Amino acid sequence: MDRPPVSVRVTLILILLNAAFWLGFAILVAAGAIGSIPSASVIQWVMAILALVSAVALAGIAFFLRRRNRFAFYFGLALLALIAVLSIADQVGLLDLFTLLVNLVALGLMVRDRGWYLQWGRNVPKGDPAG
Repeated sequence: MDRPPVSVRVTLILILLNAAFWLGFAILVAAGAIGSIPSASVIQWVMAILALVSAVALAGIAFFLRRRNRFAFYFGLALLALIAVLSIADQVGLLDLFTLLVNLVALGLMVRDRGWYLQWGRNVPKGDPAG
């Protein structure tokens, strides 16, 4: 597999950073360390599970984007856009702005590099009529 451009590597790093953020948030919520979320409640566990699912989905997207999976590209665009919209739908704090910025930059870079992600059959040997 050919080496991805720098902008693709930056995108994958930003998506993994986002996944790490959501994993940390899931752990903090599950531990009851977020004061604005009531401890020992259904809300606490729903939020922790949703954050964990987001972390796993983002990590999976990064994994499959590296392999130029078409579904991962479109699912990644949708998920990053959804997270960006939802991050401004609630009270916006400094951490929310940071994650919004990470999401928007990753989203913009994915759109910019869509040709790389959606490329098919580029590993054709030289001299092959299919190339």
